[in-house]
Amino acid sequence: MGGTSAEGFDPAALLVILLIAGVGVALGIVALRRRRRIPRWEKPEKVKKRLDVIRRGLDRMAEYAGGLRESEAEVSQPFELGRAAMTACQWNQATDHFRQAQAKASRAQLVPLHNQVGVCYYIQGRLDQAVREFRESDRLAEYEGDRQGRASANNNIGVVRHEYGELDSALEECRKALAVARESGEQRLVALCLGNISNIQRDRGELNKALNLHEEALAIARQTGDEQGVVSGLGNIASIYRDRGELDQALERYAEAVATARKIQYNLGYAIELGSIGGVYYDKGDLDRALKFHEDALAGARKIGYRVAVATELGNTGLTHVKKGAHALAVPNLVESLTIFLAVGVVPGQLQDLLGLSNCDDWLGRERTEALFKQAGLTDEGTAEMFDRVDQIRRRRP
Repeated sequence: MGGTSAEGFDPAALLVILLIAGVGVALGIVALRRRRRIPRWEKPEKVKKRLDVIRRGLDRMAEYAGGLRESEAEVSQPFELGRAAMTACQWNQATDHFRQAQAKASRAQLVPLHNQVGVCYYIQGRLDQAVREFRESDRLAEYEGDRQGRASANNNIGVVRHEYGELDSALEECRKALAVARESGEQRLVALCLGNISNIQRDRGELNKALNLHEEALAIARQTGDEQGVVSGLGNIASIYRDRGELDQALERYAEAVATARKIQYNLGYAIELGSIGGVYYDKGDLDRALKFHEDALAGARKIGYRVAVATELGNTGLTHVKKGAHALAVPNLVESLTIFLAVGVVPGQLQDLLGLSNCDDWLGRERTEALFKQAGLTDEGTAEMFDRVDQIRRRRP
């Protein structure tokens, strides 16, 4: 299943410092009470090209059935209902069905069930809960000698670590998953792990290594008939071309990924790749076209309930408005994007949102910006804390 990937932020170029006291941001009736960190620049020249957009790679969650379709009806039927609910993007219903199956499942059957619950949590942005489910799946899979189960769980933990910007631990988990996947002989899982490792290498600036692995993953996906893997591979190769400034080649690959996703009705990949195309048009300076693609990607991400992708496309829509000089239109998008990133604990993307909001504050003035914060649903306390974040970023801007 597709993972994190509309365009994303370069976490390898940023460090997380300075714990902020009292960081409660309220959007509507939702108050965020968890203490958060504010990212800063390691070296301004190193990340300059990445500060005006939120960039991501297309990580993929590994779904796993583990023979449940052939199991007894009291386990297989709720499992199939859960898979159907996932296809319909009804994540809570899917989780309920999987929990029902867990009540009657054997220890071996719990391996894929915990994994599938974790995937549902991941899409909803419940990342800590997702990791707990994947850890339990991994523990049980190790006990049962289930290599595919272990590889799937370790891969998915790596995806979440990458989402958090923890590149070293993400790479460790995904490499562990790849080794076990190779032992299992499951080539689709091998390709999936290769693609996710490549995305981490890309964020580490190792573009040639990343491109080679992406091409290997794409070749395996084509050989095994893994059409979602083809979408992922094309999009990931396009992201390398974009990083290298080869924008026309990037557009060709992204367009092929979008066409494939549309053909197979892979809604998650379709939404993500639309946003990626928007990013290329942004790089080209065609802001109207960029905005249209980001807005379409946002609508798609909302439809499937993929929360981190929603935050990404809200941010990129807002940043495109900033670039166009439409600062008042940018503020509500950036506020909602930042609120989601804070709520799910994902640092990558927060910096760009805050830079965009500081730019809006510069142009609109504090009084007008405050009014827009209130219109966006922030409480008085949330508005004060948002300004505190903006002011801290302003003091550290290159």
